[in-house]
Amino acid sequence: MRSSGPAGSHAREKPLLRLAVFDLDGTLKQVASPWQYLHQHLGLWEKALVHKSWFQLGMIDAAHWARLDAGLWAGIRVSTIEKLLRRAPYRPGARELVAFLHERGVGTAIISSGPAIHSDIVAEELGIDRVWAIRLVARDGRLTGEVVVNVTEASKEETMCAARAEFGALPEECLALGDGPVDADLFAQAGLSVAVCPLSERARATADVVIEDGDLRLVIQLVRAHFRLR
Repeated sequence: MRSSGPAGSHAREKPLLRLAVFDLDGTLKQVASPWQYLHQHLGLWEKALVHKSWFQLGMIDAAHWARLDAGLWAGIRVSTIEKLLRRAPYRPGARELVAFLHERGVGTAIISSGPAIHSDIVAEELGIDRVWAIRLVARDGRLTGEVVVNVTEASKEETMCAARAEFGALPEECLALGDGPVDADLFAQAGLSVAVCPLSERARATADVVIEDGDLRLVIQLVRAHFRLR
């Protein structure tokens, strides 16, 4: 952006915000891991810790880990999972931020390596346009223990590309919010990136802005300053 010229010309040179992409866990919601959250509430955390250790030791990949964890929930009612996830609190300002974006015609998407049951609840409650997440298979109202792994920590970059293509957005026309190390892959394809209470130095170092208190209302101010809006 040039540093000379009237204020109006500066505003016209800002990129139009077409797409806002959110990580969910630890970003829109306060709970950092819905997998751990559910295991703990269902009394399965000790078993799940074994799977976590296998992943950390490099014995299994992220997709295999998701399948093992989901297998622990076989036979549990979907309604039980939904009830628990609805209790997980939002970050302050989450509703206000998404409403602000929608009022200005900005597309919204969640890219999460958590269960899509959670993402779908949030999409319904906030009006998020599109969700990419891990689908838990259910039959007759109960989980089967099977999963469809649409997103992993390793595939967020690829998924962000798909989201941009679907919404017709160039990188500079995107906003991205996240908290974990792989959310840096989202940040790399966004004109403005925001790390929310970041869990990793990579997220902190690669984000344009870091919000330490988790209040997403600040993002509205950042968007007004950085982007052109409809």
